[in-house]
Amino acid sequence: MVKASGASEVAEGERVLLSLRHANPQLHLGVREARGLAEVAAEWIRRGVSAADLRRALTGELPKEGVRSAVGFLRHRLVQKLPAPVAAPAPVPPVSSTPVREFIVCEGEGEEHVFRPVGDEALCGPCAREANRAYWAARRAEMESEPDPLPWRERVAAIIESEQRAERGAEAGPPAVLAATRASGSVRDAGAGS
Repeated sequence: MVKASGASEVAEGERVLLSLRHANPQLHLGVREARGLAEVAAEWIRRGVSAADLRRALTGELPKEGVRSAVGFLRHRLVQKLPAPVAAPAPVPPVSSTPVREFIVCEGEGEEHVFRPVGDEALCGPCAREANRAYWAARRAEMESEPDPLPWRERVAAIIESEQRAERGAEAGPPAVLAATRASGSVRDAGAGS
């Protein structure tokens, strides 16, 4: 039923079985009885169950009417609740080495030198960092030369003022339309005359 195993797993299984008497006196086993069940308990340990989990599985949910035979009850539980075998880990596929890129000449300032690119870059690491520093220094100088932006209250006031001017201008209408309406006396005539 269960194949022979290492002595350490059998000894661990026997220790768990003998310790059950402390968890519940109904599960008291003698040494000979524990040795008889130790091989089945060792199979649990081989399948990755810890000693504490094995103890919990054997002592949990005992029958309400009590256990008549500790050996029979534990044998039945060890066999019936035996966890599925642990699947062997899938073999790890060999890591394919990425092809090594050819050296290219760096397009940066200074002496001509070569580097091995990772992607499609044309600058080596130090030259790319120096180009970034120069770019951001120019951006900082540009930003510092610009005038400070208006505070938000002044921007909001300017927006409101421009909207009010636009409303007043829409009420007045364009100058050509106003002159035409005055001359003809009606808006209809001004629309027909244009």
